[in-house]
Amino acid sequence: MDLSIPTLQFTDFVVFAISAVVFFVCWLLQPMKRHFLLFSASFALCAGLSVWFVDFGYYGSIWSTVGWVLAGSLFWSGFRVFDGRSPVTLAMVLFGLLPVGTHLTATAVGLAGDQVNMASTLAYAMHEAAVARYVYTAGVPRSPTRKLAAFALLMIAVAICLPLLPIPAEQAPQMVIVIFIVDHITTILLTTLILALEAERAYLAMEHQARTDPLTKVLNREGLSQALKGHSGHVGFILADLDHFKSINDRFGHAAGDEVLREFAERAAALMPEGGHIARLGGEEFVLVVTGREVPATVCLAEALRLIVQRLPIPWNGGAIGVTVSLGVALSNSRSELLTVLERADGALYAAKQAGRNRVRVA
Repeated sequence: MDLSIPTLQFTDFVVFAISAVVFFVCWLLQPMKRHFLLFSASFALCAGLSVWFVDFGYYGSIWSTVGWVLAGSLFWSGFRVFDGRSPVTLAMVLFGLLPVGTHLTATAVGLAGDQVNMASTLAYAMHEAAVARYVYTAGVPRSPTRKLAAFALLMIAVAICLPLLPIPAEQAPQMVIVIFIVDHITTILLTTLILALEAERAYLAMEHQARTDPLTKVLNREGLSQALKGHSGHVGFILADLDHFKSINDRFGHAAGDEVLREFAERAAALMPEGGHIARLGGEEFVLVVTGREVPATVCLAEALRLIVQRLPIPWNGGAIGVTVSLGVALSNSRSELLTVLERADGALYAAKQAGRNRVRVA
């Protein structure tokens, strides 16, 4: 098989069509993931355009410009939906109108065909570069996979400008062949990378689930252990235990007990300083970890939590459940002592309970 333009035009159609089918099947399997459908529509439109317009790399028809811009915009929308954002923004609309408006304006003022093509091509390259910039900058955190996807999109923007270079007429077809080859490679690469990003997201979700308490959505023991890696300097532990929690379950039911745990976790999280962590150790026992704070500041945080729990009963079934909490505080300035400090905080918590509950004690 030679690398003639008709041959590459056919193989370009095949590559685009396969990518469209792959994403369509993904959408059928997971209909809630609309980005799959947008990616499928983008590649399906590219497949049609690769056959319909023989002037690929030379935008002699306004409909060619409209088609390729629409395909790129659908792809852009797909990434935005993947990121949990609105599918269309004003900037997207403006970048989409730029190539079309440029083509129409250049034609209206009577520019020659080559000049119209040059203006339209540069404007379309700007659109593709804008898509690449979004893909590169919007992901948080930006994984290597996402950076590579942005690079592939940027290569499309560069490749479509190649026929504009001042080259001999007999070499122009070679530039179009290069565009087709880049199109083949980037389409396969983008399809693979998008599926890799989907798998990456699924892995991160599983990892998060493994480190999070399913009821309260705060860290569990494993999550806390991971969060504390690398901490140095002052580390304060506030061990909290809800008073007489069993009686809440016995009186109001386990659903009420679950609501009390959720509400306590929310109130504790609202008080946490930047860089702090909260974890549920089990049952009604929680630990708050703060860094870079002295004992008085850590005790003040514990006292603030105690007061907000005591003074604001938790709404339940038209009534309210009064709750109090006992807290034990301990501080470390050495990472190697963290487990020991947690044991000291547990001792202080025991002292708070022995002293009558609903109070703070310091180890």
